[in-house]
Amino acid sequence: MSESSSHRSGDRPEGRPKLPSERDWERSDLLEPRPGPRIPELISDGGGLPFPPAVLASPPGALDPEDPAASALLAHLAARAAPKRSARIPWRRDPGPPLSPPSLEGWRQLACTDDEVLFARGLPPRMLTAALRRAGRRRTWTFVGSSAARPIRATRDGIRASSWRLDPTHKPELDETVLRVLVSEQAFASGQRAHGRVLPPEIYADAEELVITIFITPLPGFQNGTPNPETPVRIALPHPIGPRRLIDGALPIQASLSDTTP
Repeated sequence: MSESSSHRSGDRPEGRPKLPSERDWERSDLLEPRPGPRIPELISDGGGLPFPPAVLASPPGALDPEDPAASALLAHLAARAAPKRSARIPWRRDPGPPLSPPSLEGWRQLACTDDEVLFARGLPPRMLTAALRRAGRRRTWTFVGSSAARPIRATRDGIRASSWRLDPTHKPELDETVLRVLVSEQAFASGQRAHGRVLPPEIYADAEELVITIFITPLPGFQNGTPNPETPVRIALPHPIGPRRLIDGALPIQASLSDTTP
């Protein structure tokens, strides 16, 4: 299917990315996928260790405040909850109602190594994570950061999955075995396409669904946050598409978990 006139250079709507030409598609990477699970083995918000999705299916466990990492998390929560110093008016002596002490209730441990641990409260899409690491000569646990806005993505070999969409200029037929997709790299790449860096996708297929998860090797070194253009990629399917639904596996659980954030 040729590119529609609304997408030609010159009369393309302002702000809409330019779509690849047929020559771009012919020169795009042709990737052979490998079998993958319907639910990924590991997921991550990019702010700490990857963790298995199953850890979110069980209720939060009671963290032991005597555990050094949990104790460090509690100390961080207490510091955040402490009232800020302000100028006191001499004749106002009422300090107001006492603040409730912070607790570890509702927090769970998602993943842990000898030197790093990731805690979380709530469930996606409103899940707060807190990462701590051992630091200094005494190897004490130190808070290093938190996240509440990053989406949970499938993760493979430390790389978070990138989202994709079908080529809007080409409707795939049921008997097609080559799928044309536009991939949006989720990592910063200084506004560059991901040609040559798209890894073999993972594919899960049953009678009703065709789930494809795409990973891109990040560029080394510092990359600025200039929006990345979509990268055209062709995927050689082992079987025709058929009547199955095509699903992006990058965000596997965003809509499947209810929000129980305290």
